[in-house]
Amino acid sequence: MKKNTITIILCLVLVLGLLAACGTKDVSTATDVPEATASVNPSPAEQVKVTVAGLAGPTSMGLIKMISEKALNSDAYSVSYEIANAPDNLTAKLISGEVQIAALPTNSAAVLYNKTEGQIQFLAQNTLGVLYLMGKDSSNVSSLADLAGKTIVLSGSGAIPEFAMEYILDKAGLKDSVTLSYLTDHASVAQALLAGDADLVVLPQPFVTQVLIKDPSMKILLDLNKEWDVASDGKSQLDMGCLAVNKAFAEANPEFIAEFLKQYEASVSFVNENPAEAALMIADAGIVPSAEIAEKAIPYCNIVYKSAQDAKSEIDGFLKVLYDFDPASVGGKLPDDGFYYAAAAK
Repeated sequence: MKKNTITIILCLVLVLGLLAACGTKDVSTATDVPEATASVNPSPAEQVKVTVAGLAGPTSMGLIKMISEKALNSDAYSVSYEIANAPDNLTAKLISGEVQIAALPTNSAAVLYNKTEGQIQFLAQNTLGVLYLMGKDSSNVSSLADLAGKTIVLSGSGAIPEFAMEYILDKAGLKDSVTLSYLTDHASVAQALLAGDADLVVLPQPFVTQVLIKDPSMKILLDLNKEWDVASDGKSQLDMGCLAVNKAFAEANPEFIAEFLKQYEASVSFVNENPAEAALMIADAGIVPSAEIAEKAIPYCNIVYKSAQDAKSEIDGFLKVLYDFDPASVGGKLPDDGFYYAAAAK
């Protein structure tokens, strides 16, 4: 009897020991669960928001493949594309940081660089000359010399069209023999030509193409891009448009900028090599009023890509011409080397 009692007591002790061991293991496992869950499901990093914007017209045409594809959106970046009609609104957003990359006139980028003390940089050259002298086929103008004694109507007083025309005429010795008359906007100039209220006008694309479609008797008489090249002895080009970037954003996101420029260059090639397809996309994005106009205008829009460092010498020459006419056209002084974006050395 005593032996059985001892056996029962030993069994009870063994069972209690096993239960105690199991209890200890359960507490330890419960404590480990949250840590394991936390390591498997880390908090996602917040996306960097990027807005790429451009003015309606040739300076934004080169972006169209990227716009259409909503390019560069990823887990790391949320990228949106906007087309603006008013330059003042676009530049204000670029300064404030609401827009990180913008397609705008080259001299506007210089003005912003000076205004912000270097916080806006020239990222890439994207549009050469889009200005043309137009008139009726019967105008008998085939060279600059034929303009003597005539009046030319244009828009852009205090902007690139005025500076370009005055520079070209001055170099040709015609500044005092040609009268320049200004209207408020390019649409008014186009209408004056079509209505017969002006015989000779200077217009940019796509207004040139719009006029040619509406009245086949109109003609491109002179390509001011070529005339600028002659006037400058080949030392500069009529560099109408560029990409500008917020410097702080570029410095914080160098890999994004590198990929952006790579895809932008490909987009420019696509536009120039596939005008019909690109025209549909350009019209759909609201960059140009119709695909017909866009397709016919693309060959005359001089859409290009050249990095800031590669374009530096010709941009310097172009801005110097504008500065000599009116320092305010580039923000009061010529920008220094810091104006040109340069990727940091790896």
